[in-house]
Amino acid sequence: MLNSIFYNRNFKFLWLGHLISSIGDVIFMVALPWLILDLTDSKIMTALVSMSAYLPILIFGLIAGNVADNYSRKLIMLLADLIRFFLILIIPISLIYDFVSPMLIGLTTFFLSAISSFFNPARDSLIPQITKSNELPIANSSISVSSQMAHLLGPLFAGLGLAIFGIIHLFTLDAITFLLSFIFIKFIQSPLESKNKNKNFINWYQVITIKNILNDNTNLKILFLMTVINNIFIMGPAIIGVPVYVKEILKSNFFTLAKLESSMALGMIFGSILFIYLLKRFSPVKILLFGILFDGITYALLFFIETPFFAAILLFIHGIAIPLITISRTTIIQKIVPDSDRGKVFSINYMAVMGTTALSIVIVGFSLEYISSQLLFLIIGICASCTSIIGFNNKFLRMNV
Repeated sequence: MLNSIFYNRNFKFLWLGHLISSIGDVIFMVALPWLILDLTDSKIMTALVSMSAYLPILIFGLIAGNVADNYSRKLIMLLADLIRFFLILIIPISLIYDFVSPMLIGLTTFFLSAISSFFNPARDSLIPQITKSNELPIANSSISVSSQMAHLLGPLFAGLGLAIFGIIHLFTLDAITFLLSFIFIKFIQSPLESKNKNKNFINWYQVITIKNILNDNTNLKILFLMTVINNIFIMGPAIIGVPVYVKEILKSNFFTLAKLESSMALGMIFGSILFIYLLKRFSPVKILLFGILFDGITYALLFFIETPFFAAILLFIHGIAIPLITISRTTIIQKIVPDSDRGKVFSINYMAVMGTTALSIVIVGFSLEYISSQLLFLIIGICASCTSIIGFNNKFLRMNV
């Protein structure tokens, strides 16, 4: 089945386009905090600029989903890649001609993320149109694996690109990835799409439905509560804390940061495989709670690490926990939410993740002005582990998934 999906010409082009543009996304998100730290030497400013990448999904999340349901998915993706190509070029041009500023980079990042919020639902909605029904699970898995590959390769390409081209043209390289993605998606022969009935940008009925689903499902509320609280503790340190840790504790450079990010991505790939084996013996609920506990503990241990080699090993181990959390959460939602409501619940879950990530980044940026990144990891690691206690509810633990 895995081989047969790649005989599908359309899916092959979609997969390649997604892999290349995802590598571009990772390069950008690794290079962005480092660039702002270099320009301003301010953790607060670095946090505020990085936060701008996570706000658009809160503003455009519901709109983007309805746009993907009402207009050509292929056209949405092509326009998104083309716009992102030109947006990214603003950064190297501003660096070359010396009119760069944190405000300019923050606005560019915001609009870049806003366009991506339209690309992602269009991509996910296009997959069933270009694959057979029995190919759908392996197609979704293949897209997920390509994202993990991007998280592994992106930091390595970023470190290599920095060494060869410098920080300025690292962003030029990033822009080129979106142009390549545009070319691959252009080759997709998408089927005729039916004209949709409802072209309202926001379907308010969906919002009311999501509220009712949460009110009627205690287990879902517990799951979302854990997600929100855990994300507040974990995501800011992952995005802002690690670059500061590399600069101030490891006293190292961008290439070290790239190696640490790649180590974590390698751990994520290993964790995805481990999940399949754990699922034979444990329920997704138990795997989720273990993942949250393990995720926090491994972050807390960074308090004791002051060398790049051991930091890379620890972040590899930390990366194993991430898919144990995310895949378990996805599986639980798929099992306890009716088919007719899954899309709505997944969209609100994604918006919750992005919203808490933005909040976490700001909290971490301000905290790092007063405490060391090592102490930050110790505190948030312990607190993140403790969020697993929320799941120790009889009804939640006995959930049939």
